Amino acid sequence: MEFQEIKEHPAKYIKSLAMDLVVIIVSLAYVFYQMIDLEKTDLNPLILIAEAIVGIICGVIIKQALGENGFGKGYNSDTWLTEEEKYNQSCALANDYMERVDLFYETVEKEKRFKYRRLHLQAVRLKYDDWFDKEGNYVGTEEKFNKLTRKQRRMVNKCVKVRIYVLNLFSEYSNATEQDTKQEVTDRKQRQKNMSRNTISAAVIAIIGIYFIPVLNGWNWANLIASTMQVSLWVLFGVLQLYQNFNFIVKDKVSILKEKKQLIGRFVKECGNGLYISPEMQTTKEVHIDLPKPLLEGGN
Repeated sequence: MEFQEIKEHPAKYIKSLAMDLVVIIVSLAYVFYQMIDLEKTDLNPLILIAEAIVGIICGVIIKQALGENGFGKGYNSDTWLTEEEKYNQSCALANDYMERVDLFYETVEKEKRFKYRRLHLQAVRLKYDDWFDKEGNYVGTEEKFNKLTRKQRRMVNKCVKVRIYVLNLFSEYSNATEQDTKQEVTDRKQRQKNMSRNTISAAVIAIIGIYFIPVLNGWNWANLIASTMQVSLWVLFGVLQLYQNFNFIVKDKVSILKEKKQLIGRFVKECGNGLYISPEMQTTKEVHIDLPKPLLEGGN
C-alpha cells in the first residue's frame, strides 16, 4: 500500500484500518475480561447468561469486522474496479434501447428455460418435444405421464415448475446514480443515526453492569490460555470469512459482471438489427412518422 495512494484516497482505507483496530482492541479486552470474576448483586441474575452475552457480542464484533474488511478489500481491488469500469461503459452503450429491455429479458428467460428443460429431460432419456411445445407450454398427456418411471415423473414435474431468473443487466449501473435520489446526509442526521445504534449497544452493556459487579480474580493462567484460544478461533473464523467475502467480490461478482457485459453486448447488437420492438412501439413510431406537419404543430 503506497503512502501516496493513501494520501489521495484516504476514505478507501479508513474503514479497513478501523476494522483492524476494532479486532485488536476487542480481542485484548476479552482476554483480560476473562481475568475477572462477576459477583451477583442483590438482584441475583444468572452469571452464565451475562458471560454468554458478552462472549457473543465480542465474537460477533470480531468476525463481523473481519468479514466487512473482505468486502472492502474486494471492492477496492484493481480486479473489481477495472471490471466495474468496463461494465459501466457497456451500460452506457445501451442507453438508446432501454425501452426494449423487457422484451429482451423475456427472450433470454425463454432460452434459459428451454435449455434447462431440454438438458434435464435428456438426462432421464426423454425428448423435449414430447412434453413441451416451441413456446414452452406443457403438451404431455396423463396417459404418457403414467407410463414414466418415478424418476422421470419427478423430472417432468420439476421442468414444468422450474423458475428461471434473468440477470438484471443494469442493477450495478443504477447503484452508481442511486445517491441522486436520496436527501443529503448532514452532520446532524449522521449523529442521530449513530446515536440510535450506540444507544442499543450501550443498553445491552449497561444492563449487564446493573446486575453484576466486576471483581478482579488475580492472574489465572488457565483463564488466560482458554480465552486466548477462544479469541484465536474467533479471529481464525473471521479471517476465513474475510477471504470468503473477498473472493465473492473479485471472483463471483466479477464473473457476474462479465456475464452481464456479454448480455448487454448481445442486447445492443440485436437492438441495432431491429429486434425487441413491441407492437406498441412500432405503432407509435409509424404514427409519429405519418402525421402531417400542421397536425404536429397543433394546426388544423
